[in-house]
Amino acid sequence: MAKVYKLKAVERKEGEKSNHVKKEGFVPAVVYGPGLEGDNIHIKVSSVETILLLDKIEETTPIQLEITKENGETYNVTAFLKTVQRHKVTDKPIHADFYVPAAGHKMHLNIPIEFTGEAKGLSKGGMLEIHLHELPVEILPKDIVEKFVVDISDLDVNDHLTIKDLNISEEIDVLIDPDEVVVAIPEAGKVTEEAEEEGEEAEEEGEEA
Repeated sequence: MAKVYKLKAVERKEGEKSNHVKKEGFVPAVVYGPGLEGDNIHIKVSSVETILLLDKIEETTPIQLEITKENGETYNVTAFLKTVQRHKVTDKPIHADFYVPAAGHKMHLNIPIEFTGEAKGLSKGGMLEIHLHELPVEILPKDIVEKFVVDISDLDVNDHLTIKDLNISEEIDVLIDPDEVVVAIPEAGKVTEEAEEEGEEAEEEGEEA
């Protein structure tokens, strides 16, 4: 299960303009999705805390929003950061969308892959080729993992791993071919030859065009 991060938020007053929110040091945001019992929730979150959070989370990271109402009451909503709009010059966040999935319904996510260890084939003249850095999946909120960890220590020269070789729970539906290569250790010379062949093919196609 992915680690849950917490973020404090305040409900925005009706008619409160985004520019005013930003001047106060907040980022305007909206909480939406089929998991909400009522209408969308318009909130503001600390600009500083949001910037710090963005350095730690992925699309797959659950965020517990602790939302304070105008009367001082608080309630929690677990959501996922769907999109962030950034300032064109400063790159600071200027708006955020938080998505609340419906319980029991699968989400479409891209889960990152983390490779650990050093392939033994690298010391024998092999080259590390990473074909996929993330996997598109459909998954229930309760089954979400922050990342897939793949140990490549045992990979020798000319070895490779496909999606079906990974230890992925049966509860997770991977949306691409299970025979798709994730990582490979080809011979260094073979990599060079293939690159040259691809270059020649591209050159021939360009001449024909």
